[in-house]
Amino acid sequence: MDTEALREIVADLIRKPGHSKVQGYLLRLLTDGLGVSATSIDFDRELPEVRGRADALLGRTVFEFKTDLVRERRAAEVQLLRYVPDRERDTGQRFVGIMTDGAEFRVFMVRNGQLDELAQFRPRIEEPRGLLAWLESVLLVSEEILPEVESVKLKLGRDSVAYHRALREIGSLWQAVSGHPEATVKRDLWNRLLSRAYGTDVETPALFFQHTYLTIVAKAIATVALLDRLPHTGAALLEGGGFRDLGIVGAIESDFFDWILLDPRGGDLVMEIARLASQFRLRDIEVDILKGLYESLIDPEQRHDLGEYYTPDWLAERMCRAAIRDPLDERVIDPACGSGTFLFHAVRGLLAAAHAAGIVPSEAVARAAEKIAGIDIHPVAVIFARATYLLALLPTLQRDRPAALSIPVYLGDALHWNARELIGARELEIVVPAKGEKVSSRGDGTLPDEGDERRAILRFPVSIAALPALFDATLDALLDHAEREQPEQALAGWLERQGVAAGPDIKMLIETYRAIRMLHMEGRNHIWGYVARNLSRPIWLASEPQKADVVIGNPPWLDYRAMNPATQRRFRDEMKASGLWAAKTHGAAFDLSGYFFARCVHLYMRRSGRIAFVMPHAAMTRKAYRPFLKGEFKVAGYAEAQVRFTKAWAFPFDAEPIFRVPSCVLFAQRSKLPRPLPEQVSYFSGHLPRRDAHKDEADATLTERLGPWPADDRQVIGSAYRDKFRAGAKLDPRRLILIEPVQSGRLGANPDAPLVRGRIGNLDKRPWKQVEPPQAAVEAQFLRPVYLGECIGPYRLFDHVYAVIPWDDSSGTLLTSKTAGRRGYPRLSNWLATVESLWDQFGKGNMTYEEKINFYSLLSVQFPIKSPRVVYSKSGTNPAAAVIRESAAVIDHKLYWSATASIQEAHYLIAVLNSETLRAQVERWQSMGQWGARDFDKVVFNLPIPKYDPKSLLHRNLAAAARDAEKIAAAVQLKEGEHFTRARRRIRNALRAESVADRIDDLVARLLDPDTARHVE
Repeated sequence: MDTEALREIVADLIRKPGHSKVQGYLLRLLTDGLGVSATSIDFDRELPEVRGRADALLGRTVFEFKTDLVRERRAAEVQLLRYVPDRERDTGQRFVGIMTDGAEFRVFMVRNGQLDELAQFRPRIEEPRGLLAWLESVLLVSEEILPEVESVKLKLGRDSVAYHRALREIGSLWQAVSGHPEATVKRDLWNRLLSRAYGTDVETPALFFQHTYLTIVAKAIATVALLDRLPHTGAALLEGGGFRDLGIVGAIESDFFDWILLDPRGGDLVMEIARLASQFRLRDIEVDILKGLYESLIDPEQRHDLGEYYTPDWLAERMCRAAIRDPLDERVIDPACGSGTFLFHAVRGLLAAAHAAGIVPSEAVARAAEKIAGIDIHPVAVIFARATYLLALLPTLQRDRPAALSIPVYLGDALHWNARELIGARELEIVVPAKGEKVSSRGDGTLPDEGDERRAILRFPVSIAALPALFDATLDALLDHAEREQPEQALAGWLERQGVAAGPDIKMLIETYRAIRMLHMEGRNHIWGYVARNLSRPIWLASEPQKADVVIGNPPWLDYRAMNPATQRRFRDEMKASGLWAAKTHGAAFDLSGYFFARCVHLYMRRSGRIAFVMPHAAMTRKAYRPFLKGEFKVAGYAEAQVRFTKAWAFPFDAEPIFRVPSCVLFAQRSKLPRPLPEQVSYFSGHLPRRDAHKDEADATLTERLGPWPADDRQVIGSAYRDKFRAGAKLDPRRLILIEPVQSGRLGANPDAPLVRGRIGNLDKRPWKQVEPPQAAVEAQFLRPVYLGECIGPYRLFDHVYAVIPWDDSSGTLLTSKTAGRRGYPRLSNWLATVESLWDQFGKGNMTYEEKINFYSLLSVQFPIKSPRVVYSKSGTNPAAAVIRESAAVIDHKLYWSATASIQEAHYLIAVLNSETLRAQVERWQSMGQWGARDFDKVVFNLPIPKYDPKSLLHRNLAAAARDAEKIAAAVQLKEGEHFTRARRRIRNALRAESVADRIDDLVARLLDPDTARHVE
């Protein structure tokens, strides 16, 4: 449909043109805009059973048109409550109802006799095609849809009605079965695995429901793609019986998410979701379509915090071509396989080579399953990766297949971190939570009290765990004997006859059998075969015969700051033991990727092997990665393996969008001696049309050039100011610290102890956004002004906020609720008691509230407060620096600060820090974000900014220019509530218009060029 014609339709719809016109426009939108056959749309459909006419029917959607929903909404609701249940009774399928007056669209389902609203949409003239996209996400408009990432996201993703309807139903089912022991243990095990994967407790009901939905979709897509039909029941779909009948194991099996079948309604919901997922033309799949669906459903900020950056197919395919030299014979392992993108392209590469070599399809499939394997600790990722692996095999499987096939994708801890569960020296051990126990991981994988005798412990000798066929047979025997309630002697006899084990190993397995029998009697045994079988596989893949010629993938980029304290300690210890912790480096400089790279070299790579990993661009440039780039990795403190980096691909900002931060690909191979880094790096540039660009689009858009290894800060002398500036205090969670006044009636607030309430903000995260903020009167001396990042403009302070800061000037200490009470501050004591209780209940890790608010002493080091202070924002596209003259204000962690000896020195510094000259020169050291260079941090002091010298004419000129800039900035009229980014931009424009900015830029350029500076002097 022509955009202008569509714009005219939207413009008229917004005016609410009346019932008939809305109906006519809808017909045109569906036929001309979405390609729906006019014969499939049934207008004014008579429904005799309810004595009425539906305005329109399409697929499983009922339309109700009105002239004005504000006035006629109740009438529309009555009609939908009649028509939607009628269609559901008549067809046995679920329907949705849409009411609209053209200006507004509302989508409903009927549940328990009531309308349940799923979504709203308002067309916009500025984005006329948004209406077509939204309609397509609501309607089933074609028999088969091309299986592309965007179409899958559109139909089944976050903005689709299908997703919202399914989540409502899944939540309802959970309410019905949440007390069932099997449902509880599966949910808690899911949480435990994610806690270990993410280094922090991430359990939320919404995420568990999302994962359940995703699992059903992935299993449905894999089933329809390979079997060309859905089974008759939801149980059959989730258990994968159709695959087992064909001799295909490890593809689809019962797991954490079949809890939904514990309610009789669950099977029907599974089939409803599966039918929606089966509408794609799955025989035409060419890429990993499932990762896009996952990304569309999980909150982007959460994925960023957890280090989840999924690899585009075009990049994965390029890496596989570059790293896998002999696809028919080389063993390939992806130890962080995610949704299976690298597995997909490795398998397709092997199958293509097999076809070229004349190898029959059945042998080619068998060889792929033998040579290419993946591991991930994320339970949903594993399900996705298995489905993706099957989809990669699909074209060849359709021609011929082996009699038996096992899909080699395993749920497990690729790092072998958890000594309680993966004890490579002697046994595989799985600690089962006690009945009714809430599983909450410390982050290092351990349970709060591992000595609890109520817990069952499943132990298996490594001599068995390292042999998959033997392990599976033994595990099946244990489960079968427990199911049939056989005595221990029967199992011992079976073990001896099979020659499975002897002596101490038999004793260990008998103890495990007792635990499994106990779980069986408690109704909690159904998941443990799945867990044990999968957790044993990383041990097997790390055994010498199974090590890989090529280790490839995208490791987790889990940020150190996102880990809870226990995981941070474990990570720090592991990094130091591996020789990867740079001296005098703060943990915030690290993420998990470098350690994951080194650990995988040890565990999975043959002595002649190679590795290719997607890494943050910082791995090539940042000081924290210097030990990593030496390529000498240790285990437990002794030299174990050395690699030489052979090649690097760099994707800076001008090659985005790939990830939310700049990236690179590092290639390395084992070496007896450390080698220097490659002198030449392949730099990619060009703007991709979309993140999930097709390989042909990437080939046509991206250009590749050779250049030197990117600049880093290794040779930077830097400025003496580096050590004088500090980060501000981590004043979060905000609503426990920042405050706003509460209206106190006609008499006003008590000036000595005003009534205040925790400040609610749009950026509050879970779980705090659901926590009611504290409210109480607090002694005025503890209500201090606070400057956040948003309070700072170039040469000007914006309005500050206030916070309860429990610092006692008289004693020079930070107070707790107890010490505040003892020092005679009862109101502060009551406030802190409430806050400490909330922190203990909802906070992460083992820190007290006092430790949290004074993290790394970033709060207490600000006292006693000196003036003047220079502050600058640690992130942003452009720098912003100003002078704080207040003697009571506290500075937040989004700012860096330093006291100065004089106001002249303060002015000199803000002139340098606000300059475009400085910004342009530090860009090479900055991390890159979606909108360009960001995160100034202390890289500004990589530049040789000299200490202020009052004898220097250049320094005095800079200070004088900054005073002029302050006056201009103060004169800029800002609107009430104006966003700080817009306010900063208007100030910069004013400085540029008055030529002050240009004068400062010129002076700073002279300052940073010592030869020029001496000439000026």
